[in-house]
Amino acid sequence: AKQTRERKLLGSPRLQSSPNLQTEASARAPPSAAMDARAPLAADEQLCAVCWAAGRGERVEMPCCGVEGSTTWYCRRCIEIICENAPGGVGMCPIGCGPITIADGVVSKAQHVQAKCLLCLQVRQISRGGQLCAACQLGSQHALRYECDRCGRTQRIPHPMWRYQTDGPGPFGTSTWACHQGCGDYTHWRIIAADVANVPPVDAPPTWGQQGAWLAQVRDQRHNELRAAGALLAAPADQAAAPREESQCSLM
Repeated sequence: AKQTRERKLLGSPRLQSSPNLQTEASARAPPSAAMDARAPLAADEQLCAVCWAAGRGERVEMPCCGVEGSTTWYCRRCIEIICENAPGGVGMCPIGCGPITIADGVVSKAQHVQAKCLLCLQVRQISRGGQLCAACQLGSQHALRYECDRCGRTQRIPHPMWRYQTDGPGPFGTSTWACHQGCGDYTHWRIIAADVANVPPVDAPPTWGQQGAWLAQVRDQRHNELRAAGALLAAPADQAAAPREESQCSLM
């Protein structure tokens, strides 16, 4: 009977009805300054807006934020790194326009179908061939520990509840999840301090200031690959950042 009660709690529409769950893309939108620190462009070269390596990669067309004539672009390998390190190979556009995939150098908007997630039991967008929604897929890979605002106990939750702590990692989140530690009801949660560092920087709310850390991780991997190939173009760290043209998100 307890298992049945817990299963019903997970499937309650109260989780689905949270306004935060309807605005997950906006919760991950990066600050515009996250990619401004670039080395200045030479007259005959352009830099990938992620790795800043001029002429070191194949330029890819972005289906979500690509603007004809824009000087902001991304190299194929950086987008591949983003998708390779994301659940199910579905990455996030570097400026937060939406989920993307890449195959044979072609970037596409991630394809989804409406179906019931086997974990949260909510009808959501499920990647084709998958069984979990993107949120639960990510949460299953990062099942972190949270504190219940009612009983004060800790529970490991396979869902990215950190997304709903929009005021920072300290305050409790605005969405609820079933407490199995004694409450037997939906309660609010906050990630415990010891697990804050385990939140993927790409997915932390913008108020946490982690967007730059995510792009830095992608950049570091790209630079390591270039160093291994003897093709790294290092830019002086003290050079002033060059102004860049802002990309426009075609989904907004």
